[in-house]
Amino acid sequence: MEKYPISVIVPTYNRSQLLAYTLDSLLIQHTPKNIFEVIVADDGSSDNTKEVVESYKGQLNIKYVYQEDKGYRPASARNLGIINAEGAICFFVDAGVILSEDCVNAHIAIHSELGSQVAAIGYVYGFDQSGNTSIQETIIPANPAQTIENLRSAGIGLDIRERYYKRYNDRIETLPAPWILFWTCNVSVSRRNLINIGCFDERYDGRWGCEDNDVGIRLWQRGVKIHLCRKAASIHFPHEKNMEQKIEQGYRNCTIFHQKFQTAETKIFLENYKQLITDESIDINAMILQSQAIY
Repeated sequence: MEKYPISVIVPTYNRSQLLAYTLDSLLIQHTPKNIFEVIVADDGSSDNTKEVVESYKGQLNIKYVYQEDKGYRPASARNLGIINAEGAICFFVDAGVILSEDCVNAHIAIHSELGSQVAAIGYVYGFDQSGNTSIQETIIPANPAQTIENLRSAGIGLDIRERYYKRYNDRIETLPAPWILFWTCNVSVSRRNLINIGCFDERYDGRWGCEDNDVGIRLWQRGVKIHLCRKAASIHFPHEKNMEQKIEQGYRNCTIFHQKFQTAETKIFLENYKQLITDESIDINAMILQSQAIY
């Protein structure tokens, strides 16, 4: 029997200030604190991450779980969170993602409404794959509602998947490959379904990319519908990143991904992966639908 309706799992590594932004946003949730827990899964940080987490005890139902630093291991860190979760739903949030006040409520509600065979993708403002940090000037970490209103009214910092959402009238669950949009910076799925598919595949550890798409496709293959949940809004606080390195690592992981599943859809994903990361106009689902129409 689960102790909570939902567990918020936050993997992190040496980003204590970004983590604090996320935890602060969990303090202002409209969801009562006694019905959700927060699990910080530390991938071997050497900064003051543990002390930051300890400072929230008594304010949140918070757990700190740690794995030794053996390099970049996001799949393992998320699995550590899943293992220690006591919630029926696992809600994955990256450190530095600031949640709107109704974000946790929105994730709980969509699972309540649509049932256990759903995975929900929340809306993420501010995410920029180019690593441009200029949007930081618009973000007020202590006031996500005002930040979201500022971004929305200015028409900047919209979720970079927005063009796909609009193109398909938000009905991403009808697409042939909704798992392409399944990024674990703001997603939720039942813990039971995660256990049933074997959680995250740790073969992707050591490199950035595709471990979340892998979970998405395995859920989808088992009949779990991947839905957009706009009400679960959040803000990704921009930070510096080496995109050239990420693209190369992501392509290597995408190669593993295609070798694992060997479908026409994963082949198209691999063939267009590098362009997809750098060009927001690329629509893999449209390519897949076109190929299906041809054959």
